[in-house]
Amino acid sequence: MRKFSDFGGKKIKRINEDEQTDAMMQPVTGQDGDPVVANLPQNIEPEGEIAGTVESNDCSAFFSKLFESKEMAHVYHLQVRGDEGSYAAHMALGSYYEEVLGMIDDVIEVYQGQYGLIEGYEVIDTKETKSKDPVAYFEEVAEYVKHARKCISEEDTHLHSIIDDIVCLIYKTLYKLKFNK
Repeated sequence: MRKFSDFGGKKIKRINEDEQTDAMMQPVTGQDGDPVVANLPQNIEPEGEIAGTVESNDCSAFFSKLFESKEMAHVYHLQVRGDEGSYAAHMALGSYYEEVLGMIDDVIEVYQGQYGLIEGYEVIDTKETKSKDPVAYFEEVAEYVKHARKCISEEDTHLHSIIDDIVCLIYKTLYKLKFNK
């Protein structure tokens, strides 16, 4: 069996490759004519602040709501009473708060790696939401996540993939809360 590195062959040239490569490899010069950044595409615009911190954006509220859902699942988990189906609810809520934390961590770390640090998280206040039924709460969270995720560009499919996993976990939890008694 041959190694991958043993395979030779001609480099396949793409249409307009020379023109595109030549235009992208032009050195960027300052007003004095000295190169500022060499061999970088000229059409790349930096996103976010150069310091790497995003002061405020719509996504801080979105990520705060994800954190809230984790906290609320934990509160609901600890408040389950001994009614019929309570053990199933206790386990479903426990699974949610244990699994979602890693997913939230993943989506925020990837987001920050791409756009910079997020500041301005909202304070999580469980007073208002803890009086809600867990099923009603998670149905609201599912709708919120499906709509508020628009704060992230559609082009960032890698971020939406993680959010899709979170939405799946919410609906999986709802299934367990509604039908596993």
